[in-house]
Amino acid sequence: MGNGQHFGRLLRQILGAVALLAVLVLLMLWLSGAFTHKVRPGPLVEVPEAAVPAGMIRQVERRSFPLAIEQVGTIQTDVKAQVASRIVAQVKEVNVREGDMVFGPFEKGKGPTVLARLDDRDIQEKIRRAQSDVLGTERAIDGAKSSLERARTDVEATKARQIQTATEFGRIEQLRRKGVASESDLDVARAAKAVADAQARGALQGVEAAQHEVQRLEAAQKQAEAALAEAKVLLTYTVLTAPFNGKVIHKTVDAGSMVAPGQPLFLLESPCCPELHAVVSESLAPRLKIGDTLAVRIDSLNRSFEGFVREIAPQADPTTRTVIVKVSLAPNPDLVSGLFGRMTVPLGTYSALVAPKAGVRQVGQMDLVDVVDAEGHAHRRFVTLGESHGDLVEVASGLDEGERVVAP
Repeated sequence: MGNGQHFGRLLRQILGAVALLAVLVLLMLWLSGAFTHKVRPGPLVEVPEAAVPAGMIRQVERRSFPLAIEQVGTIQTDVKAQVASRIVAQVKEVNVREGDMVFGPFEKGKGPTVLARLDDRDIQEKIRRAQSDVLGTERAIDGAKSSLERARTDVEATKARQIQTATEFGRIEQLRRKGVASESDLDVARAAKAVADAQARGALQGVEAAQHEVQRLEAAQKQAEAALAEAKVLLTYTVLTAPFNGKVIHKTVDAGSMVAPGQPLFLLESPCCPELHAVVSESLAPRLKIGDTLAVRIDSLNRSFEGFVREIAPQADPTTRTVIVKVSLAPNPDLVSGLFGRMTVPLGTYSALVAPKAGVRQVGQMDLVDVVDAEGHAHRRFVTLGESHGDLVEVASGLDEGERVVAP
């Protein structure tokens, strides 16, 4: 009895496993489409119609097309400037924001845009001191020149006195030789001559001293005028203006900030000379030369532009094996720095079979065309397509040159 029960239980397990296996097999067949009606495959399916009208038949041709490769790059402007401070000062006011248009010193009727003003109180004080020094030296020079004139007048007077005493001494000396004048008269004349000579020398020394004083004061005046001119130049440094027409790309300062010489405060960019700086493979660089006209595509603008090669870097990057090529574009306010662009480098031409795009039908992921035979009847055929060229499309496989297709 025990053996019978064991056998029955084993039989039920076997039957259950077989049933489960059968269900799995049926499920797999259903998923694979075994129970779905299929069209029998075949290379050609004839269209059960009469001959195709001649006006709807186009011939498969072989044509030549330009061969090119795209190289990516970034838009950069050829004119940029960092406006920096030349002095240590506090920013008093900032007049522009990022994105503002500014004008340079040569803009008619506008003048340069004032970007910012710095605190100029210290420089104004320097100017006042320098102006006072200039005025003081001017007055001192006037006084020294007056002293010089008086000294020169004294020289003329002492010269006349010197001549008079010398003449008198000569006359007394002759009279003494003749015994007419006494020795005491000669001593008096000699003493008078010596005094006159000393006064003449003193007067000349006074003139030299006055001349030196005038020269010293004139040198001091030049120093004071130079200090004044320097202070006035420093005053111009407190007003930061735009060097050319352009746009404020970046600013790093606000009112109240302290700035130092050489510290960049504003980055300006001019839209007058946009360029595409492209990274070109070193194998393509020899195909380019200065002045070549190239097409540039800007994806973000969904536009294409025409430019010319302005510069080719003379050295390749040893890490990336690339060369920087700069393509100049026409001025356009939409071409701002940082935009992604594609440059098309022509490589020659290639030939390909083409068929009318209107004759291609898509069924699922397959492309079909109707091929016309010698009797004028159409037969459907699968094809592999390539690039499109207007109303034509390249045919990689499925058609031969000279065959005819239906193009409604």
